[in-house]
Amino acid sequence: MHSCLANSLTDLSATDVARLRLVSMLAILVGGLVSGYLANNRLRLPEHLAKKTMTTVLVCFNWPIALLVIWPMQLDSQIIWLPIVGIILMLVITALSITVFSFLKLDQRSRLTLILAGSLSNMGYTGGAFVCYALFGTTGLAMANIYPVFWISTVYLIFFPLLKIQELRTKDSDTKFRFGQILDLRFLVLPAVIAAVVLNLTGVKSPAFIAKFHIIDILVYIASCLSFFAIGLQVKLSRLKNYINLYFPLAVIKFILTPAVALLIIWLLALTGQNLTGPVQKVIIVLAATPSAVLMVTMSNVFDLDGPLASALWTVTMATFAIIVVPVLFFVFT
Repeated sequence: MHSCLANSLTDLSATDVARLRLVSMLAILVGGLVSGYLANNRLRLPEHLAKKTMTTVLVCFNWPIALLVIWPMQLDSQIIWLPIVGIILMLVITALSITVFSFLKLDQRSRLTLILAGSLSNMGYTGGAFVCYALFGTTGLAMANIYPVFWISTVYLIFFPLLKIQELRTKDSDTKFRFGQILDLRFLVLPAVIAAVVLNLTGVKSPAFIAKFHIIDILVYIASCLSFFAIGLQVKLSRLKNYINLYFPLAVIKFILTPAVALLIIWLLALTGQNLTGPVQKVIIVLAATPSAVLMVTMSNVFDLDGPLASALWTVTMATFAIIVVPVLFFVFT
């Protein structure tokens, strides 16, 4: 049966594979959230299982995904601007998020959660990549997978150590971060990213069976299902109203300021003579209008920030994206 399934997958066209991925991710998104919600509200599974589940995702799945995605990448002179713009945009929006949310009267854990929600965006199959495929076909889907490469590296090289320092100081204000603490198993993506870059630059080919048996897809599906299940554990409809005053400023950052900054970056590049092609520009604009990332919820739970707030922010921004932003994008680009 396994052989038949593998042969069936290898016989699929690129378009069919893309469609299968998108349908599968939508099913996992809905199924994971509903399962987690029911597990907590009907079966009474405790919310603290969300942290254990998301830690498992970090330790067991995120690092091989990072390794296998970055390793075989090929970039040309135009495509290289996708990850460059992605990382510039993230750093600018992070600075804006820190500025905006510093004016709100919140405890440190909630403020950091909001900053992560503003800084990190859902650019995967359940967010920006889905829309890029629907609007621009498989080319758009491929570009959407290239865009966050430097973004992911920065999250694990900078955000994770900073959150580790915050976690340590929460337990003991006099504790100082030591480089040796980066050996924390939650940081396994760091050596994985470094290894992927080295393998890529030295010309070592990724094993053929990884593509043949769709290993990356399998890992992404399992990790996504666990992450959505963990989010579902913390989603309580009655709790959503507790954060109403936070949804608007976050929505402004995610769906107004971020696209505006993306357009500004494209304009500045044009002034310097670097005119990006139409498809590259369109993918950047779509990915700049995406909701808060699932990784934001994972990080909030794993590093003892405000997990329930993170789940609420993800749920509301994702709903806003699906109901309002996606129709607007379709109107603009069709």
